[in-house]
Amino acid sequence: MNFERFLIDTTVWVLYFKGEKAVEDRVKSLILQDKVATTEIVILETLRGARSQNEYNQLYDDFKALPLLQLDEAAWEESYKMGFKLRKAGIIVPLADILIAVLATHYACPLLHRDKHFSFMAETMKLREVRI
Repeated sequence: MNFERFLIDTTVWVLYFKGEKAVEDRVKSLILQDKVATTEIVILETLRGARSQNEYNQLYDDFKALPLLQLDEAAWEESYKMGFKLRKAGIIVPLADILIAVLATHYACPLLHRDKHFSFMAETMKLREVRI
């Protein structure tokens, strides 16, 4: 059986929590198949947008239930190199997006997103991106 998890970017979580039907259906399907992972950066970006303590607590609990892709020493090294390589290629993107993309490649996960920055980085990074 071919088993892989998707790293879901903050842009998709925001649309999911807003109830965008196509996004909601796709994310729910992946969750039910146990094919979703997250990372601290995505958790941070999402939690800082919580509108109340109750919402924060619920989101936090939901994210803690997902497998976590951590920035280990090797991923940090890849991030340094990739930041340099992207800049030299004229691709200027937020640092958080570089870290998220590196984690997706480091853990061989497709990245589910709706952010033009990942599309800019895809070829240079060999990023498997799925724009939803």
